[in-house]
Amino acid sequence: MTVALERRATARIDKLFRVLVFSEEFGEQWFVARNISESGMFVEMPEPLPLRSKVIVRFQVVGDDAAICAIARVQNHYYLQYAGATGLQALSGVGLRFLRFVPEIGGPVADDRLH
Repeated sequence: MTVALERRATARIDKLFRVLVFSEEFGEQWFVARNISESGMFVEMPEPLPLRSKVIVRFQVVGDDAAICAIARVQNHYYLQYAGATGLQALSGVGLRFLRFVPEIGGPVADDRLH
């Protein structure tokens, strides 16, 4: 039996949570995120944003009005098929790479922060 080596540089947390994603092209939309690490995460999207798009991701802090905000770039597109309880199912989404976290936690994001 062979053991697969982990190629990822950072640990990942496989937890589902909602994020608000803003892009200049498509505005704000709520999505489901999962598999987060310090460098990026996977976000489920029925219609993935274009590659290399810059977005602002807001993570809502439970029980608080504040949010944690990050600037990210669409790094990859994913189209997955898997066997579910009701048969073959599909999922699409994007891999986001975090570029930086913005200091204005929960505040309005200035237009120049996307560039």
